[in-house]
Amino acid sequence: MSAAIVATWLGRRPYLEAWRLQEAIASRVRAGGADRLLLLEHDPVYTIGKRGSTANLLASPRELRDAGAAVYRVDRGGDITYHGPGQLVGYPLVALGEAPDLVAYVRAIEDALIAALASYGIAARAEKGKTGVWADLEDGRPAKVAAIGVRVSRGVSSHGFALNVSTDLEAFGRMIPCGFAHEVASLARLGVRATPVEVGRRCATTLAERLGRELAWTEIVEPPREDEIAPDAPVRAARDLIEDAAVGV
Repeated sequence: MSAAIVATWLGRRPYLEAWRLQEAIASRVRAGGADRLLLLEHDPVYTIGKRGSTANLLASPRELRDAGAAVYRVDRGGDITYHGPGQLVGYPLVALGEAPDLVAYVRAIEDALIAALASYGIAARAEKGKTGVWADLEDGRPAKVAAIGVRVSRGVSSHGFALNVSTDLEAFGRMIPCGFAHEVASLARLGVRATPVEVGRRCATTLAERLGRELAWTEIVEPPREDEIAPDAPVRAARDLIEDAAVGV
């Protein structure tokens, strides 16, 4: 195996704080620093990827505000998704080289999540033509249990995956997840009781294996410095669309 990927559990963090940290760590990786895996939960937030539209938000700004949620446009691939308490979010910041195989990278994440879910007795799978991880509900209907949206810039990955552990699934009813209607599952809905930090440890192990890396852990992550975030980085211009009253109009 090649150099280790260093994982850290960050607890619950606001979305913008974690996005800024990703930008800083990506700069460190490009400068020769260790690949990192950030594992965390977010405050309630809806993020809209490059292919996304506010038309896929079904709730009004008032409803979103009452739910304590923010809304941001982000620079990852994909459409709209939700992050919130009870959901494991993973951000691998990994050097993939100058000509990365993005499809293979996404498949590695899918395979890692499927393997982690298998350790809980959940028969999860990828769906042809769709990104993410799916499992069947008790009545046989397929439901998405994990979403994936990544970005690769100057050879380093950012953003990543969101796996529903004990997430409030009603939050997904305020949007059309990933731009098309489908059922959403969580470990809790599938009959498994677990915590995001516990599931995160299993996902870190399986992801390192799929990427051919050793796995190391640290509790230390240096905060971002201003010089580590490019002046034109999208995170610098990010704003909560609810605060701007730009959602639902």
